[in-house]
Order: sequence, then C-alpha cells, then structure tokens
Amino acid sequence: MAKSLQNQLRTDMELAKNNPTVETLTFDLQKTLPLPRIPTNIVFYKRQLWVYNLGIHTGSKDEAHCNVWVEGEAGRGAQEVGSCLIKHITERLDDNVKFLILWSDSCGGQNRNIKLILMLKAMLNEHPSLDQINIKFLESGHSFLPNDTDFGKIECALKRQQRLYTPDDYIHVMKTCKKKSNACAQDEK
Repeated sequence: MAKSLQNQLRTDMELAKNNPTVETLTFDLQKTLPLPRIPTNIVFYKRQLWVYNLGIHTGSKDEAHCNVWVEGEAGRGAQEVGSCLIKHITERLDDNVKFLILWSDSCGGQNRNIKLILMLKAMLNEHPSLDQINIKFLESGHSFLPNDTDFGKIECALKRQQRLYTPDDYIHVMKTCKKKSNACAQDEK
C-alpha cells in the first residue's frame, strides 16, 4: 500500500510538471526549531520560544516554500495549516490551474480533519479557476514527502549555524541554504 501511494505521488508530481491545468502541492510541518539556538545545553531547558515552519512544495516548479511563525503568534493546528495553504493557493497558484492535488501525512490534528476540508471547500468556491481539489494522505509511518528533502537541506544548513537569535535568522538560513529547488521563506502570522 505504501509503495502504491508513493508511486501515485510521483505520478501526480509529474502530471503537474506536464499539464498546466494541474498543480500538485505537498505540505508538512518541520520539527520545531528552538529560539534562541545556542550551542549550550543549559539554554535548551531555559528556552522560552519555538519557531514553526510549514513547508509547501510546488510540484510543477519543484519549489519549496516556507511559512514561518513563532509559537506566541499561533499554534501548530489545523487552522494554521489551513491558513498557510489558503495564502499559498491565493498568492501563488497559476490562474489556469483547474485541478489541485494536495498531499500530506496522515496527522489528524493538523492535516486530516474537517477544519482543513471546510477551508479547502471555501477556497474551491472562491477561487476563479479551480474546478476540483483532491487531497491525498500517505500511510502513517511511510510518509516521505518532497518536503522532507527540503527540511533535510535546511537542517544541514542549520548545522553550520552556531547561533540564531530571531525568527529572521532562521528565515535567512532557509532562503540561502543550498537546495536543488528554489526556496523562499515568508512570514506567516
């Protein structure tokens, strides 16, 4: 089953590259990032703030987009994931796209729930060109999305950074880390 879903994901990504009326997006939350990031164990236990990053990978352009916020601004639930997706679709989806395919892991609290489905239904009704949105979930424990590759490259770049003090420091690393795909970071609040 897991291999079949991975094959279907690859097929959907290729379809987005070859058909201008289809777009495939994958989305996932990166593990929480500590703020400040300082190489001292004592600081870890006195830390007051975490940075969140929802990665959205665009299949047609093979681009990674990062939506970054801190825990004091919002949580990591369905509303935040939905807000990032709506913003991405509204601002970045080409006007000729009629069929949108979304892929994520099966995390119920963030991705697989009625709140997200209702937000996407509203987006479908409001977007001028979209005729259909199809959301698909990889099997739990077997979800390797393109976002995981993007996050791995961010993590490699973070290993070379000794100290990060602000969310903007993280955003700078995300924008400048070496990636096969173009990366951009945006502040999502």
